[in-house]
Amino acid sequence: MSNAVRYDYGTSLCSVQENRKLIVEDCDPDTVNNELRAANFVREGSKFVKKRPRLRTRSGRNSESDALQVLSVRLVDDTLHVEPSDVVGIVRLVPGMSVQVEPKVDWEHVIQMLLTVYDIDRTQSHYGVPLDELVSSGVESARIIAILAINYVHGVRTIRREGFIRDLNIRRRDGFEGLGSIDVEQTLMNHATGNPAPTWIETQVEYANPVNSAVHMAGKLLLRLLQQDQNGHQHPRQDVLLSMVHQEVERMEELGIQSSQKEIGGYRRLSLQDLPRQRHYYRRAFHTSQSILSSTLLGQAGGGPEELLVDYALSMNKLFQDYSNRVLNRKVESLRQIDYLDQLSEVKCKPEPPIYPFAGNSEARHQPDHLLTDGDQTLAVLDSKYYQAGKNPANESASRSRMFAYAYLTETDRMAFLCPQYRNVRLPVQHTGAEIEVVSPDGDFTCEDYEEGIRKYILETLAITYPELHVFEATADAHLSLSGVSEEALSEVHDTNGPFSISNPATFADRVIAAIAFGSYGPNKPELENQGQWTKSRIKEACTKSDEEDHPKYPQHETTCIPIYDPDGNDDHGTVTLHFLRSEQEGTSVSTEGPFPLM
Repeated sequence: MSNAVRYDYGTSLCSVQENRKLIVEDCDPDTVNNELRAANFVREGSKFVKKRPRLRTRSGRNSESDALQVLSVRLVDDTLHVEPSDVVGIVRLVPGMSVQVEPKVDWEHVIQMLLTVYDIDRTQSHYGVPLDELVSSGVESARIIAILAINYVHGVRTIRREGFIRDLNIRRRDGFEGLGSIDVEQTLMNHATGNPAPTWIETQVEYANPVNSAVHMAGKLLLRLLQQDQNGHQHPRQDVLLSMVHQEVERMEELGIQSSQKEIGGYRRLSLQDLPRQRHYYRRAFHTSQSILSSTLLGQAGGGPEELLVDYALSMNKLFQDYSNRVLNRKVESLRQIDYLDQLSEVKCKPEPPIYPFAGNSEARHQPDHLLTDGDQTLAVLDSKYYQAGKNPANESASRSRMFAYAYLTETDRMAFLCPQYRNVRLPVQHTGAEIEVVSPDGDFTCEDYEEGIRKYILETLAITYPELHVFEATADAHLSLSGVSEEALSEVHDTNGPFSISNPATFADRVIAAIAFGSYGPNKPELENQGQWTKSRIKEACTKSDEEDHPKYPQHETTCIPIYDPDGNDDHGTVTLHFLRSEQEGTSVSTEGPFPLM
C-alpha cells in the first residue's frame, strides 16, 4: 500500500505507472458503481474490470477470451483501488476522470520500440487498445499522434499489399481501337447492319468508395497534425512519420481515391459492418482512421455506439516481446554481414515456435518467445520478460520451470531472459554445464544499450560454433592491419599459406607496422620510437611462443594470425592485438596476444 498513488475523486487526470496501484479517495459508494458501468467496466466477482478487444485475435482464440484487460477496480468503503495491468495509455475511469498509465521505461523508448516493430510488415502481434477518450488535459498529444501515424501507415500498407476495395465497371464501346476483349456477337450484328467497327468490352477499376475515402481523409488530417508544432514540442521522429504518411496518401490518390471535408460526418458513421467480410485486413487502418476522424484532437468529441480502438493503450508485454524479436533478427543479420565465411546462412531467430513434447499430439505444446536456431539445431532459447525494475525472472519458479522445459525439449544448454530493467548477470545451472543469462542494461533502460546487450549475447552464442566471428567482430570495431591485405581476404582466414600466414614471423611483424604507418588511421614511422621495433619484437615473440611443454603454441602449419590495430587503445599511438586461429581436428580455437602499445 505504501507504493500506491493517491488522488481525490473528481481529479480529471490521474497518473500512475503500469502495475502500480492507484487509490481514488472520497468516492460516493452509492453512485460509483453506476459510474463505472457508464465507463464500460464490467463486474467480475468482487471487482470491476475494463477490457478492450484486440485489433485481431490470435490464432485459436475468440475475440472475447483474447480481450486485453486494461484496468481492474475494487470499491473499498469510500475509495477506489485501481490496478492497471501491463498496458500504458489513457483510459477513462468514470465520467470526468481518466487514468494515464505511464510505462516503466521512458516514452521515447516506447515509441522507438513501436517504430522498430512496425518495420516488420508480417508481424501478427497487435497491442490492443482504447480510445474514444484519446486526449485529456495535461496529456502531450505528440505521443498519441506519433502512435496514430505508425499504425496508420502500417494499416494502409497492409491494405495495399492485400488489395483496396474496388468496383469493376464494365462498358461496351464501338471503335477500331480499344482495350480489353471484343464482344463477338455484337460485332457480327454491327456488320449485319452496315457498321464495320467492332464492339469492345472494357473493364474499369474504380477505387472511389466511402471506406477508402474515409482512410484517405484520415491521412490528410494526420498530415495536418504532424505538421503542427503544439506547445513548441516536435513529435517523435516527426520527419520520418510525416514522410511515410504523405507517401501513403499520395499512393491512394494515384489510384483515384479522393475525399472531401464535407463528407466527414458520413465517414465517421461508417462501421466494420460496412466492410466485406473478406476485407478483415482493413481493420487496423479502419480503426486508426476512425480514431483520427472522431478524435478530440480535431476538436470533435468522440461518440457513437462503438468505442473507437487505436494502439494507444499498448500492451507492453507483447510490444516488448515483438520488439525483442525484431532486434534479435536484426542483430543476426548484422553478424551475417561480417561473416566472411558464409557460415550463418541458416541461422534464424524464430518467434513463438510451437514445440510438441509428444509425437502425434498437437494438443500439448510449448511456445518459448524466441528460439535461436542454426538449421535443425537449437543454439539458445530466450524469453522476453517485461518485469519491473530490480526483478530477476530466474528467481520466479514458473518462469524458471518453463525455461528449463524449453531447454530440455530443444536440447540446448543456453538460456536467456530478456529484461528492460534488471542487470546483466550469468547464472550457471549446477551439475549440467548449462547457463541462464539475464540480458539487460546495467543502468537505466535505453533501446541502444538493450540492443547492444542482445548483440553481445548472440555473438557469444554463435561464436561457440563459429569462433571466427570474434575475429570478424574485432575487424569491424577497429582496423585490420596487414600490408597488402584488405578485409575481403578474411574469407581465406584459415589458409596457412595465404595472406595471414605466420611462416615468417619477422616479415609478418614488418607488414603489421607498415600497414599502420602507411594507413590513414595510424602514426607515421618517424613518430614511432626506433620505427616501431619494440612492437615488432613483441609480435615476433607472440608468433613464436611456446606452451608449457615447450611445443609451439601456434604451429605454423595449423595457425593463422589476424592483427588488429586500435588507434584509441592508449594515449600514445594506439595498440595492436593479435588474433590467432588454430585449426585442429576437434575444431577451430581463437587466442589473442596483446594488446601491444606502439611506442
